[in-house]
Formats: sequence, C-alpha cells, structure tokens
Amino acid sequence: MRIGFLARSLTHGAGVGRYARCLLRAMSNVGSDELILLSNKRLPGLDASLDTINSNRSNFLSILLWEQFHVPRIVRRKGIDVFFNPDFVLPLRCPCPGVVTVHDVSYATMPAAGLRARLYYGAFVARSVRKAHTVVTVSEFSKGAIRDHFGIDGKKIAVAYPAADDRFHPSYDPGDIRLVRRKYNIEGDYILYVGLLGGWKNVEGLLEAYDIVRRNADRHCDLVLAGRTCAATRRILRTAERLQLGECLHLLPNVDDGDLPLLYNGATVFAFPSLHEGFGLPPLEAMCCGVPVVCTNAGALPEVTADAALRVAPGNSDELASALLDVMHDDKLRQRLIDNGFRRARAFSWENCARSILNIFHDAAGCHERGTMEPSKEMDLPVPV
Repeated sequence: MRIGFLARSLTHGAGVGRYARCLLRAMSNVGSDELILLSNKRLPGLDASLDTINSNRSNFLSILLWEQFHVPRIVRRKGIDVFFNPDFVLPLRCPCPGVVTVHDVSYATMPAAGLRARLYYGAFVARSVRKAHTVVTVSEFSKGAIRDHFGIDGKKIAVAYPAADDRFHPSYDPGDIRLVRRKYNIEGDYILYVGLLGGWKNVEGLLEAYDIVRRNADRHCDLVLAGRTCAATRRILRTAERLQLGECLHLLPNVDDGDLPLLYNGATVFAFPSLHEGFGLPPLEAMCCGVPVVCTNAGALPEVTADAALRVAPGNSDELASALLDVMHDDKLRQRLIDNGFRRARAFSWENCARSILNIFHDAAGCHERGTMEPSKEMDLPVPV
C-alpha cells in the first residue's frame, strides 16, 4: 500500500511537530508499506530511503494553495492509496481516502487562540473532519470534544495515544546536566515548565503560584520557563515584573531541542498549569525523566497522568502553590510520584500508536475498494493502564 504523508509539520517545533516526527519514525520501523512524504520545503535529516517530494513554498498563502490544489494532483499522479496529515487539515478534493489527526479543538474553544489559527482551522478542519475516512485523535477527552463540536459519529474517531520520544529518560551523565544548567545560567534547584509561553497554558497563574512558593519553601528554588513565545508572552513578562521575580525567573524561549531532556533531568519538580489540554506531552516527558509532576486536572491530563501526578484545579494558583510545596517538602510523596511516573510512562508507546494508525490506513484502503466510506470496525487503541 502507498501512503501519502503530508510532511510540512515535520519542521515545526514542539507539539504537532514532535508528534509527526516520532510517528513517522515509528511507522518506518514497524510497517512495510511505502511511505511517500509530501513537503512544502526540504526536510533535512530524514532517512534517505524515504520517498520525499519537496516543493518550494514558504509563506502562508503559497503553502495553503499548495496543500489544497497541488497536493491532490501529486496524490493522483503517484497512485497513493491513503493520504494522511498529522496536522488537522486534509485537501478538500483528495482523490483517495484521507485520514487526519485532530489533536483537540482548542483553536475553536479557547479565546487565547490566535486569529490566523482560528481563521485557518475554522475554515478547513470542519470540512476535513467530515471528509475524512477516519479522524485520529490523541485521547478519549479529545475524541469526545471533537464528536460534540463537529456533531459527527464517534465511530468515525479513533484514539491512538502518542508517547514521549525515547530521548526522554533519566540516564544522563550528571556532568552533561551541569553543563546545560551553566549554559542557561541556572544555579541550584528549580521548578520547570515546558510549553507555549502564553495562551491557555496559564503561565501567569504559575508565576502567581511561584511567588507563594518562594516565600514559603524551606529552600530556594528558581522557576524556569522553556518554550515558544507568542503575542501573549508580554502578559507573562508584565506579571513577572509586578511580582518582582527578578533573577529567580529564567525565561528560555529558544532552548536547543537536544538540551530539553537534560533540563527535565535537572529539575526539582515539573509544573504544568494548563487550562485545556488535548493530551499533555510535557508532563509525560517529565515522568519519563524521573521528575515529579504537578499539573491541573484540565482536559486529558487526568487520563494521561493517572496516579503519577499531583493534580489541582485549573486556574487556582493557591492550590498549585500548595501542591508544589508538598512535593518539595515531602520526600515520600516525591518518590511515590517519581515511581508512579516511570510506571505510567511505560504504558505509552510510539510503536503501538503507529501500528494502530497503520491499521486505520489499511481499513480505509479496504473500504475504498469495497465502495464504502464507513470504517469497518472500532479502531481505538486501548486506554493505557
């Protein structure tokens, strides 16, 4: 079977980009089908054996036109049996069965989503969801949100849980961890957050909680924020200035991807104050690295973390501060969260995710041959236990 893989998200940073890269690697390892990558630009560092068709589109409008008009022609010319985009949108006139991953519906339900994101996804995701043979998503929470938001049959939506990249583990040389700390000018203990620096991640709430922590902790602990900036990052800076956090706060908007596992490994505790989450990869990465996790109970976070995190109500900075202080002061609680985190993280596997989605591709191709667009069976990957 020939699978067309829309690859432009491979060049993105965290989030969908990491999902696409890990999924592609796992599909290459576990499957024997032919993968054909379609990208708007060159993809450095890929396996040379992968069939890649590159275009030369760099601005938003040219990429949109390429995605909607040129990609279907390539699909037809290459005789592709199933087309897949790990990033929300399908060509509206795709000549073969399409499968799309819709990670969540935050672009439509969260007011902090950017205007361009709301316009683009608002125009294309609903049509893509209805056109797709199967919609893949990353949690039961997201499955329910997609079903309710778009009003489609839940049988058309398949859950395939992602996992952390295998680079996230605790077995790093302490000397390398010290070098990374020195690189980013971090001394002593620190609370770590990884994710978008704005939006519905509620980083301002974490700053408020940290202000309580630093006045009540039995030892000094800095706060490290690592992630991509956005327009809303200005509010984080204003909050930090109001709280006079000064040198206690380390804002790292351009962390080298190779340094991220080492930053996790050096952390005292990982904090994730998100108000909405379709899956929540950073807490899972932290668990893989042996770092105790404090997060909210928003969205899919309870589904992902289970008993491996201390969870608090979204938007409650006092409760978040109390949980962080508990982990910092209670060694038994800390060790329990670390042990449960390792166990929970092992329940998620990129190989299982890839096999589940490849099965969906084969089902889609088979249904196309039989002249039906309905999935032949429930395709969900079982909930990790």
